[in-house]
Amino acid sequence: MLVKDYTVIFPKFYWVLLIPVFLGVSYYNIFFDWQLQQFSVTEAEDFGRYVFVIVLSIFQSFITILLISFAVSLLKYLFRSKEQNS
Repeated sequence: MLVKDYTVIFPKFYWVLLIPVFLGVSYYNIFFDWQLQQFSVTEAEDFGRYVFVIVLSIFQSFITILLISFAVSLLKYLFRSKEQNS
């Protein structure tokens, strides 16, 4: 929620999960999606392209982890409701 003095707590497990997800996403973006191996690294623009891809990879990793946490919480809710109905 966007309320004053509200803190969002991101569990440590998801921070640990962020590292392999980030590595996988950035590997895919660098070598397959953006095809950065076809560009040189001689100018500042080329370096900026690499930084841009890495920043986008971080955002993609966070979104992936948020979707995973949403799916896990949804599954927990569905299984709890099934157990309560039984």
